[in-house]
Amino acid sequence: MRYHSHIVTSLLLGATAAAQTPLSFTVSYTAGIVVGSLIPDIDEPTSYVGRRSFGVSNKVKEAFGHRGMTHSLVMWGIIALVISWESSSLFAVGFALGYLFHILEDFFSVQGVPLFWPFISKRFKIPLYRTGNIVEKALFSAALVLLIYLGIKEQLFSEWWRSLALFW
Repeated sequence: MRYHSHIVTSLLLGATAAAQTPLSFTVSYTAGIVVGSLIPDIDEPTSYVGRRSFGVSNKVKEAFGHRGMTHSLVMWGIIALVISWESSSLFAVGFALGYLFHILEDFFSVQGVPLFWPFISKRFKIPLYRTGNIVEKALFSAALVLLIYLGIKEQLFSEWWRSLALFW
């Protein structure tokens, strides 16, 4: 998926989680989702985050390849555990969820993801789309419409704006 698709679909999933749980749809939570949804692609130098990584992306790709370590549920679990030890902030929760959502979204690509790396390097997938194709574009559009609908219906956008006012 392209970065904008990861952001919008992850925000939709995060909004759904906030609407169904006590999680607050705040600036901090959504910022965590956005950052978390982009970080797994640190293993691709041409990705949005890779181009801004000051060379870190090249080293990660050289060591583990694209959609290797950073797209593993094992790695996500370690990151989520460390984050939860360090912080219980909404940003941290959003980051962990955004990271997980990225892996889930790439699970539906034709490339798949190595869910259980380093124990199993096999890529698991339900191949629904290829990065950049018409199906991904349709998923992006549908996610954007649903995000707007859910944000209005569940008053999540109001909650977000209130949190922004408190943030300043």
